[in-house]
Amino acid sequence: MKLKYYGTAASEGVPAIFCKCETCIKSKESGGRNIRTRSQALLDGELLIDFPADTYLHVLNHGLPLADIRHCIITHSHEDHFYPEDLLLRRNGYAHWIEKPLTIYGTGAVKTSFCKVIENWESDNSVAFQEIKAFTPFEASGFKIIPLISDHNPSSDPVFYLIEKNGKKILYAHDTGEFPVETWLYLECIRPTLDFVSFDCTNGIHNRSSHHMGLPAAIQVRERLQDMGCVNNDTICFLNHFSHNGGAIFEDMSKAVKGQGFGLTYDEMTIAAAEKGFGVAWDGLEVEF
Repeated sequence: MKLKYYGTAASEGVPAIFCKCETCIKSKESGGRNIRTRSQALLDGELLIDFPADTYLHVLNHGLPLADIRHCIITHSHEDHFYPEDLLLRRNGYAHWIEKPLTIYGTGAVKTSFCKVIENWESDNSVAFQEIKAFTPFEASGFKIIPLISDHNPSSDPVFYLIEKNGKKILYAHDTGEFPVETWLYLECIRPTLDFVSFDCTNGIHNRSSHHMGLPAAIQVRERLQDMGCVNNDTICFLNHFSHNGGAIFEDMSKAVKGQGFGLTYDEMTIAAAEKGFGVAWDGLEVEF
C-alpha cells in the first residue's frame, strides 16, 4: 500500500492566508516543507481521502491524477475537507472523456453539502454519492474501510478511517481530538493490528483546544492504542494536519518529536509499504524505518 500526502495543513493553510503571526512569517521565509496546503491524501493512486479547495492546486503542482480517480472518502463536511463546488467541473462540457463517475463516500452532513451543489446527481454519470455510517464497513476499489466517530464539531458529522488492503492496516485519524468513547469501545472490540497511523496534530506542540490533537495528545492516544495491542514496535506513526496556531514550523516540530517515535508529514510526501514495514519516499529517495 502507498499513501501520498498532497496537503498536510489545517483549514487556513501554512502560512495562513491572511496571517502575519511569527509562525506564518517564518514559514514564508523558510519555504520548503514549511509550506502546507489543505489536507488531502491518496492511497495506491486509487482512493482519494478528502476533497478540499486546494485539490486543483494539487493537480497542477503535485501531479494528483484526479481524472483517473473513481473513489473519494470524505472525513467531514467542513470546506477544508470537502469543497463540492469543484465537482461541478467534472460534468460534460467542463470535462471530456468521463466514462465512469467519481463516487463520493460521506456521512449525512457530507451528503447534505453535496446535494446542495450537485442537483440531479442520481442521473448524472460524472459524480455519484454513497452515504456511509460510523462503524459500518464498506468497500471501495479493493479497500475495506471502516468509518470511526471523530471528536470534532458534531454538526459536520465527522469520521476518520481504518483502512485495510492486502493485509496492511492504516488508521487515518483527522480531524479529531482524543477519540470519543464510542470509537475506543469499537477499537477495543476489534483490536486491529495497525501498520501505520496518521495522527492529527493541528495544535502542534500545544494541546490548547478540543476537536484536534497536538503532540501531547497524540502521545497519549498512541499509548492507549499500544495498551490495546493495536500499535506495536513495528507500527509507523506520523503526525499530520498542522496549523500555524500550533506555534511551530517544520524544524521546530522536528526538534519536539525527536526521540518520541513520530515522523512528520509534509506536502508531496509518500509512505510506501515494503515487505518489511513501511518506507518513506521524497524527491525519489526512500528511507526505511
